[in-house]
Amino acid sequence: MKSKVFIVVLLLILSTVLFAQNQKMTETEVLDAISMEQARLDAANAKLEECKNTHSPLMTEVENLRKEKEDLIAQLNNLKETRGFYTVKPGDWLSKLAEYKEVYGKGGWKRWPEIYRANKRLIKDPNLIYPNWKLTIPRP
Repeated sequence: MKSKVFIVVLLLILSTVLFAQNQKMTETEVLDAISMEQARLDAANAKLEECKNTHSPLMTEVENLRKEKEDLIAQLNNLKETRGFYTVKPGDWLSKLAEYKEVYGKGGWKRWPEIYRANKRLIKDPNLIYPNWKLTIPRP
């Protein structure tokens, strides 16, 4: 980035010198023009440093967010492995479906509150579940 700024300023200085030769500028005018271009180069370098100072904390934050994203993806994959899903069929109720072989098996009817807690956003009344609802089944 710094080299690009340098090249641009160098081109501006050269164009100023060439313009001066065509316009028959005096040596003082050329030196003034070069000083002005040097001031612009200094201002550009100051702006570059300011951008670098702003860039560094942002890159640190981006890296932290990437790590957080990776952690969340790992947690999500873990949850996918530790949870199952069950689609409610007509005639199902929580304790009945908890005892199904694919859910908790024989004696699983006692674990219906776990299913209820895992699906509170969907189930408002544990006595009322409806066909085609996709329930999350927590795994032990």
